[in-house]
Amino acid sequence: VIEPTSGNTGIALAMICAVKGYRLELVMPETMSMERRKILTAYGAKIILSEGARGMDGAIDLAEEMAQDPKYYMPHQFENQYNVLAHYETTGEEIWKATKGKIRMFVAGLGTTGTLMGVSKRLKEHNSDIKIVGVEPYPNSKIQGLKNLDSQYVPEIYEPGRLDEKIYVNDDDAFEMARVLTIREGIFGGISSGAAMWGALQKAMELDHGVLVTLFPDGGEKYVSTPLYEPSKCFECLQKHRIPTCMTEEYITALECLVKNGG
Repeated sequence: VIEPTSGNTGIALAMICAVKGYRLELVMPETMSMERRKILTAYGAKIILSEGARGMDGAIDLAEEMAQDPKYYMPHQFENQYNVLAHYETTGEEIWKATKGKIRMFVAGLGTTGTLMGVSKRLKEHNSDIKIVGVEPYPNSKIQGLKNLDSQYVPEIYEPGRLDEKIYVNDDDAFEMARVLTIREGIFGGISSGAAMWGALQKAMELDHGVLVTLFPDGGEKYVSTPLYEPSKCFECLQKHRIPTCMTEEYITALECLVKNGG
């Protein structure tokens, strides 16, 4: 099995292939976090790194080139309709039932677009007035897992008509919101989770009744070696939002030294 991945789909495939006894090769941009590589390696997957500057487009091109060899099977997450179907049959219906039909808006990030396409189709069958909002990064974004559809390949499963609106998030807002989620809500999310929450907050003021639902697609444990959770950045966030803390600047400096030295 071979597949391009930014992380999450690759981890799922690695779990399945480990259980089934299949060999798995995953192509991912060299800019993806080290934690992802370690998790995938732990499951026995072989990792092939593509040019970081080209993002997921580079990983897709390399994987498709390799998949020309008949020994490979490629799931093609960006064009596989089962990606959409999974969210149509499960995620969308679960959201409807969990909110007892009170959902009025769904906000999520644009990656493969499978989540938004499947959830949109299911929810609008229940209530066509539910608004579906996609959160998209700007070109050259560092938000891992999300795609800017103007500058990168557009997934074949993407149907623009299933979205009511797109909003754009910048890197700083996504990073900041991920940190705020952790220190205020105890939700240890990743960058794309921060982007989704930022988008949800922008749209929440438009609702005068009903429920808004967003989806966090990644956890913070995959980002502890990245700038997202640098101790100094977390301290700045604590100060900015006036959250009581025992962390001092001296403590942060010492902690950063420990991290750099592998302590």
